[in-house]
Parts: sequence; structure tokens; C-alpha cells
Amino acid sequence: MDAQEASQTVVLHSRVLVELVDTAGEVEERTFTLVSARQADFRSGLLDENTPLGLALLGKRAGEVIPYALGDLREVRVLAVESGAQDVSAEAAQKRRAAVRKAEAQSEITSQMIFASASGSKWGDYEVNVDKLLDPGDEGEQSPPAAPDDD
Repeated sequence: MDAQEASQTVVLHSRVLVELVDTAGEVEERTFTLVSARQADFRSGLLDENTPLGLALLGKRAGEVIPYALGDLREVRVLAVESGAQDVSAEAAQKRRAAVRKAEAQSEITSQMIFASASGSKWGDYEVNVDKLLDPGDEGEQSPPAAPDDD
């Protein structure tokens, strides 16, 4: 770590190398880039500045130890801080939106399957068109009805 990294303060778009210390004393080293909520993708190392960890890191410098009693964590050690690029890839936001759309489709499938199983005896057969629900295509476009299963 050079002198410039040691003097850097954690701000939005900073790249931060930390050690997460849990209550058992185990240490996990992680690198995060602090970003806005719209760009956040924890799996890709893009940490939302408004999360408890993001808020705890803001304004800190390399070498600082932050008491952090959340979950099984005890403290966070800031090892290095680098100035980051102002424009974090929009790819993370796109991945997150795709994941949200997929989760919404899965939720709708579950809801319709519950309805189908609960309403079968009262309102007749109800078919869940899973392909239509999972299709990321144009939402205004109608698909032909699903063919009934001959089970």
C-alpha cells in the first residue's frame, strides 16, 4: 500500500479492502466498491452506500478498526482504500433488474399454482402458463393459451 492509498478516505466509488472479524475471531478478507443503491450488486463486490456496512465505512481511512456488532460480526478492519472510477458499470444494475424480473415471474408462477390447486374443485381446471410467465419478451404481446395436460 502506498502513501496515497493510506491517506484516502472512503467515499462513494472508493474501492475498499477490509477484514471482517466475527465473534469467534475468524477473519474474512473482502474487497468492495462503494456505490449507490441503483448500482449495488453485493455478489459482484458493489456495496450499497446506504447499507449498515456501507455507512460504517464512509469517511474511514486505511488502518482504522470499526466496531461493528451486526449479525456474527464484531469489527471491520480497513486495510486499503483506493479512489474509484466515477462510473461503475451499468452491467450490475442490469443483472439486478434481470434477477428481480426472474424473482417476480417465479412469485407469479407460485401464486398461480396455489390458485390452480385451490380453485380446481370450485371453478374447474386452471392452467398455469409457465412459459409465458418466464418469457422476458414484450409484455404486451399475448401468447396462445396453453394446451391442457392429459394426465
